[in-house]
Amino acid sequence: MGNDHLMADAFNDGYVQLWSQDRLSQWANLWRPNDRHYSGGYGYLKVGRKVVSSLYLDRPRGSRFGRAFGVGYYRKHLRAAGIDLSQVVYSPYGDDPVLLDDVTLRNTTHRRKRVSWFEYWDVDPYDQAIAEPGTRGVDQPSYSRRTRTLEAAQTGGGYGNDNDPLWIFASALRGPVRGFETSVDAFFGSGSRARPAEVGRDRLSGTLAPPSGAGNPSNALFAFRAPVTLKPGRSITLRYVYGMAHRQKIAPLVAKYRRRSNPLRASERSWSRWLPKASFGPGHAWVARELTWDAYLLRSASMYEELCGHHTITQGGYYQYYFGYNLGFRSWPHYMLPMAYTNPALAREILRYAIGFQPAPQVNGAQFPYGSGPMCERVDLGTSNDLDFWLLLAAGEYGLATRDTKFFDEQLPFKSAGGTASAWEHIKLAYQHQESLLGPHGGYLTGASGSTGDWSDFSTEFLQMTESMLVTAQLAYAYPKLAELADLRGDHAFAQQLRASGARNVATLRREWTGRGWYSRAYSGARQVGQGVIFGEPQPWAILAGAPSAAQARTLVGNIRRFLDGVDAPRQIHGPTVIGSAITPARNDPGVTERGPTPGDSLFPLPDFFGAENQRSTMDNASEWVGGAWFDVNGWLTWALSTLEGKVPNARGLAWSEYTRNTLANHATHFPNHWDGTISVDDACEAFYSKETNFCGVSLTTSYAGQITEQPTWMVMDAIRLAGITPTQAGFRIAPRYPFRRFSLRLPQIGIASEQRRMRGYVTSLRGRSLQLVVELPPGANRRALVTWSGRRRVRHHVGGGTVTFTLATRAGKPADWAVNWGGKTR
Repeated sequence: MGNDHLMADAFNDGYVQLWSQDRLSQWANLWRPNDRHYSGGYGYLKVGRKVVSSLYLDRPRGSRFGRAFGVGYYRKHLRAAGIDLSQVVYSPYGDDPVLLDDVTLRNTTHRRKRVSWFEYWDVDPYDQAIAEPGTRGVDQPSYSRRTRTLEAAQTGGGYGNDNDPLWIFASALRGPVRGFETSVDAFFGSGSRARPAEVGRDRLSGTLAPPSGAGNPSNALFAFRAPVTLKPGRSITLRYVYGMAHRQKIAPLVAKYRRRSNPLRASERSWSRWLPKASFGPGHAWVARELTWDAYLLRSASMYEELCGHHTITQGGYYQYYFGYNLGFRSWPHYMLPMAYTNPALAREILRYAIGFQPAPQVNGAQFPYGSGPMCERVDLGTSNDLDFWLLLAAGEYGLATRDTKFFDEQLPFKSAGGTASAWEHIKLAYQHQESLLGPHGGYLTGASGSTGDWSDFSTEFLQMTESMLVTAQLAYAYPKLAELADLRGDHAFAQQLRASGARNVATLRREWTGRGWYSRAYSGARQVGQGVIFGEPQPWAILAGAPSAAQARTLVGNIRRFLDGVDAPRQIHGPTVIGSAITPARNDPGVTERGPTPGDSLFPLPDFFGAENQRSTMDNASEWVGGAWFDVNGWLTWALSTLEGKVPNARGLAWSEYTRNTLANHATHFPNHWDGTISVDDACEAFYSKETNFCGVSLTTSYAGQITEQPTWMVMDAIRLAGITPTQAGFRIAPRYPFRRFSLRLPQIGIASEQRRMRGYVTSLRGRSLQLVVELPPGANRRALVTWSGRRRVRHHVGGGTVTFTLATRAGKPADWAVNWGGKTR
């Protein structure tokens, strides 16, 4: 569960852990049952002598216990002792660092019921950063009778530089309070988790737990008692808030939500207004539902970092919630891509956050960090040669999609060295640094010993890569798009530079077309990597850059299907894939003539964490590093395939197949007994040629499964791409690539509907200028009957090359409707 500020984990077992990244990478209430710390987010119902827990682990024997994970909420429902109990813990839509808990009790009997509800939240702050993990100290809690609020200060531990730690608090917002508790020893006493001693006695003592030092389990918790009397059929809703904030912000937060009559309904309405609305026709309703869920997963991964001063969207998963780091830099800008069409304010925040880590120009050889850690500090892991690319890609997409050229005049800091520069100057500096890495073969150098390579971490070590052709392909696409933004801003000299660099990179790619029918991956010194084996990473970007001819595109797609999808492959490969395409072919594929060293080979005397012999590894039976099926790469591939209309037979169908095979619903259908991949997933899953094809993750750790942001990012972004939405210097090109004629996609900033004899949509520009729309006409459209509309006004148009071009008038921040008709009703 997440809003724009923080995240909480709702577990199958019924408890909830709150995560904050304001200052540290920390939990407020880590589940540690050996120390009687049970996180909270549940409670206890006392009915007569019976105690009923809303923790699933302690559910009443024989009861029906429902659990639902929804958009921003976790709902539990059970019936016991004549009471219908519904508990909804939710992160309210917006930017507040809190969780709310609505508890509804309904008397299902014909007699009056006197019951008590005990709201329980734990206080067990833990710094997760792997460099300095540890339990944080907790001061003695305090209670305010006036505001019915419990609060406790953190007093150190874990990462040592936090001199202004957040406070943990809980408050009863609605319903009676007859007693509170802050002591673990007093609350549980000689009882158990299922039946705490004080709950059994139907009273709370008001004990203030003693302070605890850093590194020691706290003795603190927050509990409230609410005795109520319910007439037959009557119900009551109690409400509580739990969160982490600086002390001076606690009272205003409590007061704000005490005034709200129904914050859950308000939150759900806000989510509903923001989430994509799609229709893909009969038989595809499940894809539209997944798109809604994926968009929620993406937006709810946003975090606020106080020391950085901005929000960002994080990769999540084991990178964040196990290692405690916001990894990595390249992730943040590409999470921004769909935000340009759904939440431009958050997109700008991500750009500000990322740009702030840029080294000052006088720092020779410095680059963006691999990621960030607690207290807004850099996290470096060797060097990577693609980090500038991701910022350049994001800048071009944001500027063209929103028309917000003024953002790039904003002064942004160099956090590490001091000083500021305009966002545009930061972008130009990133270009200069990227070009400084250009290598002798036209690829981009990976750096000296210790480099982690490009997008594929550790490719320097395991491919012995010195020069990346993946980055060449990526920049061959990104440079011309950024040039369009440069022209839009009037920086024509920079635009010319970008186009020249992009053209040079396209020429390099064309030289790297191998005799086998794909583009090479890299160079290891003078040796070409990827001559006898296809690597999935560079192929989509080469397609997007326009490198292949029509004949080459057909050959390339055929090889992707043969080697990366397992279509018509030898039986020992176990194809075709039922999920996304593999990143490299199978090691035992007889068509592969180049096989690289793997982490399990003697050349690399390392523990075989993810080697060729590890059945729970993307490298299991992979011909080359890194193996597996990666949601990032398959997101690129979906987009690229959709652009091959007219060059590759059934290009639309192939793109749609890749898109839908990478859905959570598809993974859950094929592997229904494997939780990871059901409502969220890791960044990669096993390829079709591996032994444990149901397994997802990279085997660095299995302590935290799922909740990585790559899959939802590309499900949303590719929905936009398949709808044919491409921003340009002049406006937008609309060229739908779904494999069906009728569909609709509505996003906060842009929408499109393709109907019988009509295509229509809307665009919300952040600047009130006219836009040029170039709309591709479907085959058979009656061009003589064409009518184009800007709002309610019929406008002139030009037809040529299978498209119709016209001008759309816009007002800043307001949706501007457009339509193209070719017969039948005109508006």
